[in-house]
Amino acid sequence: MLRRHFLLLTFFSVWVGLISQRQSAVTLAASFALYGALHAIALALTLGVHRPGMNCLFVATAAALSAMILHLGILGTRLSSVFPGILGLYSVLGLMAAAGALSYGALIRLFGMRALSLRELAAISVGCALSVYLGLLTLSLRHPHYLGSWWLAVLWWYGFSGGLWYVDARRRTAAAA
Repeated sequence: MLRRHFLLLTFFSVWVGLISQRQSAVTLAASFALYGALHAIALALTLGVHRPGMNCLFVATAAALSAMILHLGILGTRLSSVFPGILGLYSVLGLMAAAGALSYGALIRLFGMRALSLRELAAISVGCALSVYLGLLTLSLRHPHYLGSWWLAVLWWYGFSGGLWYVDARRRTAAAA
């Protein structure tokens, strides 16, 4: 199941990277809704409840949540001017990555895919913030023209899914002991 999930994420990552090269009139909010939907599809196909209607509702809710977190982040950048230099940008993006992970984890719990404790959600949220920081670092060091907002979303996907894998591995280790 885990292998299939990461294979889907890899396929979606390549696909999003390729389609992002095309100049289109898609808004940033629509892009982030797509990113949220794609990650949710990967989760629904591997962890989802076996009721198609619930999985579709989960994907739609995750897409809306992703767009909402983007808008909150945009509002947050206006308030981040109190921090010197790029510290404001890093603070807001890290906070939004963590808030997105917390709310997404709650959504996963609500839809009965995984019961995540607050401690587990906190660990996953830290991983998501760190993955976004890694993305910002790679964007700022190399200025690659082919990387963009999709790169941050893909790294967030792997941060979140890697966090789920970590939580599951710890649970299996604890159960075996």
